[in-house]
Amino acid sequence: MLPMDAKRNADSYSYPNGMLNSGWIVGVLRQPGEGKCFIQQTASENHMLPVEFDPRQAPLPRDLKEWDLVMAYCHFIGARENDVRIVRAKSIRFESPNLMHMDKRFAEDVMRKWSVKVHAAAKDSGVPAAIEAVGKLAGDVPAKEERINSVDWRVLKLNKNATNTVQLAGFVQAKSLERNRVNAEGKPMNDRLVVLLRQTEDPDKSIPIRWYGRNLEPLANTLTRGLPIKVQGEYRLDVKALGAPDPESGLAPVSKLPYIEAKDFPGPVTPDSGLIKIAPFWVAEMLEMGSRRAPRREAAPAPAAPEGIDSAAILAQALGTPASGA
Repeated sequence: MLPMDAKRNADSYSYPNGMLNSGWIVGVLRQPGEGKCFIQQTASENHMLPVEFDPRQAPLPRDLKEWDLVMAYCHFIGARENDVRIVRAKSIRFESPNLMHMDKRFAEDVMRKWSVKVHAAAKDSGVPAAIEAVGKLAGDVPAKEERINSVDWRVLKLNKNATNTVQLAGFVQAKSLERNRVNAEGKPMNDRLVVLLRQTEDPDKSIPIRWYGRNLEPLANTLTRGLPIKVQGEYRLDVKALGAPDPESGLAPVSKLPYIEAKDFPGPVTPDSGLIKIAPFWVAEMLEMGSRRAPRREAAPAPAAPEGIDSAAILAQALGTPASGA
């Protein structure tokens, strides 16, 4: 459990690896267990967000029960599940949101999430008492609307929601751009850019971040290996049907992959920003490996770095500034 001085100072828990990694999720508590629960933000039970926690260090409040409103402050960790990249959310603190102190805009964002249309083959939770209480504070429930994905910053801003916010800074480990995508009906879909954001020595813990939009190639070209960036996004689930709906229940089996969906353009990390507070040795190794893998066509492959490589100098190079003492 966080001490009171830590609660007042966000910096004390927002940089678990010396790099910005912080977020919060507000919704209805579901299936609370020993070290794991779910936070439901939409009426669809397929999209309940898994949240891990340490029962000793960051327990759920004793008075909190299933279907109550809950707020979780989280760190986000990349992982592999059956060789697929996913994100794990680990709560460092839970709170019970106080409706008396909740402003109208925040209440509207809660209702905007809950009003998202539920797929016909998914279980609909209806409107539980906690959401109904928030609805009274918010006023008219927003009309159900489909999410718009676009690289247009104005549309991205409209898609931001105060009840689900993730802020990260780290180094680009790898990227993958999918263009000319089509859905099951053959209709064209937006491009999808997936970037692995690295914050630790273990590259398998890199955090998968997705951008959706039209013509993402220019953005992909700027995100080179080893580039330090900051990202604001949302913790989400990629839900895919695995088969036809059950004839009796009408529900379809699905797969669920947790990921971070970016809600803004990635921003550069400058040395004075304070978003990356350390110069990890593995950044130098990552940049050196990248230069070996992708030498410029008009130039010969870069020679191997000498022993005793200066990781601080490499980091300064990545940040676009001179290294100290040079």
